[in-house]
Amino acid sequence: MRAIMVGMLVAAAVMRSAEADLDVTVTIDLGQDLGQNFGTLFSGTEAEGRLACGAGFAAVYNSYFRSDRLKIQFFVRPVKQTAAYTLDPLPRAGSDSGAYPHGLGNDVYVHVFKPERSYQVWQEKTAQWRSLPSQKWPGKSAATVRGKRLEVRGDHLVYDGERILDQAKAGGYRYSYYGQGHLFLYRKQTTDGGGEIKQITAVPWSPYGADLSVDLAQGVAIDLKMMKEFPYAWGQFGDEVLNCSNWGGLYSFDGKRWVVVVEADEKTSYQIYSMVSFGDRLLMAQYPSGVLFSYDGAEVRTLTGWPPVPPGASTSVREAQTTAIYRGELLVGVWPWAELWRRDPDAQDWVFMRRMFTHPKLHAIPVHPYEPEAEAAGLVRNDLGQRLTAMVPTGDALLLGTSSKGGATVLEGSRLKLLTSSQRQEYGAMYRLKMPGNLAATITWRDGPTTLRFRAQNGRMSIQQDGRELASTSLAPGLVPDLSAARIQWGKGVFGPCPGEMSAMERR
Repeated sequence: MRAIMVGMLVAAAVMRSAEADLDVTVTIDLGQDLGQNFGTLFSGTEAEGRLACGAGFAAVYNSYFRSDRLKIQFFVRPVKQTAAYTLDPLPRAGSDSGAYPHGLGNDVYVHVFKPERSYQVWQEKTAQWRSLPSQKWPGKSAATVRGKRLEVRGDHLVYDGERILDQAKAGGYRYSYYGQGHLFLYRKQTTDGGGEIKQITAVPWSPYGADLSVDLAQGVAIDLKMMKEFPYAWGQFGDEVLNCSNWGGLYSFDGKRWVVVVEADEKTSYQIYSMVSFGDRLLMAQYPSGVLFSYDGAEVRTLTGWPPVPPGASTSVREAQTTAIYRGELLVGVWPWAELWRRDPDAQDWVFMRRMFTHPKLHAIPVHPYEPEAEAAGLVRNDLGQRLTAMVPTGDALLLGTSSKGGATVLEGSRLKLLTSSQRQEYGAMYRLKMPGNLAATITWRDGPTTLRFRAQNGRMSIQQDGRELASTSLAPGLVPDLSAARIQWGKGVFGPCPGEMSAMERR
């Protein structure tokens, strides 16, 4: 591992206004960027053990999209009114019945299919969506690696504008994920004899090589058990990269070999829609239990009641679909009622924040919202199940999207006569959620050390990199707790471990 050089200043003194002060500086060398998680920089707890502050890089995969790897969150948790939040509606990105926001850099995007296909980017200053020219659209499975874009464009895997793999010509390959120095590709190809190849292949690749082309001959493949099987969510635990297929096959790659952690079973519905690194484990959001599963490198455990079922809802066919870390706290979105849950680290319990739809009233029979209306409109019975699709940190907020089960479901009034226009508009809606005390910004990649400074003082919190301010927001009076007796832990916390070692620590 590369060493992390740390120069740290923590000031926790009571000022004239009785407002506490937090000032932390970290100089860090992240080493070579090989798609790894960067984890937690620091975590602060008060004398009684209460989580008070911290900073780190969230590693989240939701449905189709990976969180931006270089987006850092800095948080300060208030002592009082920890459940307070605001939720504001934003303009729709398009006419689809589903909006799946995702972040790259400091931008938030939504891929729109109706009324015509487009890519929309959020403009915070004007509070509007702006349509991007097609050449500026993010490619499929886009991620930032060594400060440059790795993505699929057409049939090609592209890095920083250079084609590094012709997927179709190579034989049915499709790039999915980059982690721990390996490209992970799904392969589906019919053989000359009429058989079918279905594999996930891990191919070693580095953005530092003189020749960036992908050498598939170096790949290590695992055959998928079922013909209907394909990769869903991705995540990492330590040096392992994990994928769960649409039939519940959980596969781990440690850099040399594949291990089947959970066998795929065509008789059992088991799907993982989201993975998030949280503390010392990898959490996986599962259907049909509607709860999180955890992986610790040895076994998968069901976390019963993570989150619970709200009174009045059915306990069956629930889908924990969406996860996020915000203000140092774990958030989960659950289908079919678009529930938003928050894990309170103080009470060590779940808090029901809200449903993202105002209609219909919660019920257990039938299991899904609007089953009769969907069938009358010629839709699948559960098509009007309600999803909270994603939660993307940006500035001091989270941008949230909603969806029907199928994001392209037709919601015109001529088909869904029993739903009002305002009810239909809640499908595919966008919102801004804010809880006081969180700030997110994307750092610039450095091949070498970079200095990050986190300040919460004088009614303001900010993030700086190498002397340049990246983001700031206001803080309400009294928000920052007295940290004079706080315990600062380096490289460990809610965002998972940071790969490296720390030295040169100073505190005053």
